[in-house]
Amino acid sequence: MSAAAIYARVSTPRQGREQTIESQLTVLKSWADENGHDLSPENIYTDEGYSGSRLDRPGLDALRESAEDGTFEVLGVLSPDRLARKYAYQVLLLEEVGRSGCEVVFVDHPISDDPNDQLLLQIRGAIAEYERVLLGERFRRGKLQKAREGHFIGGRAPYGYRYIPKRDGVAGHLVVDETESELVRMLYGWLIEERMSVRQILKRLNEGPWLPRSGSSRWSASVVHHILSDPLYSGTAYANRYRYVPPEKPRGCGPRSGENTSRKLRPKEEWIPIPVAPLIDQEPHRLAKAQLERNAKLSFRNNKKYSYLLRCLLSCQRCGLAMFGVTYKATERQPERRYYQCHGKDPILSAREHKCTQRPAMPAVEEVGQPRSE
Repeated sequence: MSAAAIYARVSTPRQGREQTIESQLTVLKSWADENGHDLSPENIYTDEGYSGSRLDRPGLDALRESAEDGTFEVLGVLSPDRLARKYAYQVLLLEEVGRSGCEVVFVDHPISDDPNDQLLLQIRGAIAEYERVLLGERFRRGKLQKAREGHFIGGRAPYGYRYIPKRDGVAGHLVVDETESELVRMLYGWLIEERMSVRQILKRLNEGPWLPRSGSSRWSASVVHHILSDPLYSGTAYANRYRYVPPEKPRGCGPRSGENTSRKLRPKEEWIPIPVAPLIDQEPHRLAKAQLERNAKLSFRNNKKYSYLLRCLLSCQRCGLAMFGVTYKATERQPERRYYQCHGKDPILSAREHKCTQRPAMPAVEEVGQPRSE
């Protein structure tokens, strides 16, 4: 009796809720019983909510490690597209598992070393990849059509609103949340009337009784800036505002480093307006936008007085946040000094409970002719 393992995958959590994982496992367990394989619980691997176009899946990673250790002799998978959606990934995984002396069996579509079967595997891989692109394009066009019909398109309702799904022919739309809307108007008042910066607003929020929707005790700068800048709050939401492109300066070399993970604003004529109930008038929104632009000009990140060779290139080793340049002017006792400091030093701006303990880093080389201080 040979030791066996099985692998099942679904692309979305919704599929998992509809018992797709369980139906795959039922078929695979029956296959193991019918062929007299020994299937232990620790050799059952699943990935729920992971795309087949990626290799960085927890269940698949554990499967590959076990195969390398020789834990099992045969692997059962429902079909090639459950293993991977891209033909190149299918070949890579089949060769990797095969080098460990393990046989891979596709229960729905058994494939041997016969050239005809290998050709069929290539064709199935190409079709699976084509179907993935086709489904993605249909989904994108469907969202745009819904937006043109007046449906609100978004993953969740913005702060200050609640989402009402489509019902009885009425398009999915936003309604005002009275409790949250009071805080939204208060934030606009702080920005416009008191001319506060986002950092000052964060400090007041985090020191006061107001909590973000998540229930966390800390507000983040991105949430506050979104509330104060999104035109949705003045009565118009926009779909198709952004397109996704590969980042110009990737921060790492992980499995998604070459994918379209960076947003880029589309031309305004491509935006699709969706009317929503306004929380503020057009004039306060215009004044808020002007104040944010004024704050940005005064922000340290736009300070071009000093040159930093490693600007936007350093990350803190301790907490992983970005580091920025700081210049201390010359005194009678010390010359001008320049450091790179972690954003986590300010727990208010970084929305963290405690400040980072990493010490400021001295530049590795002299910058713009300034002597290095020891």
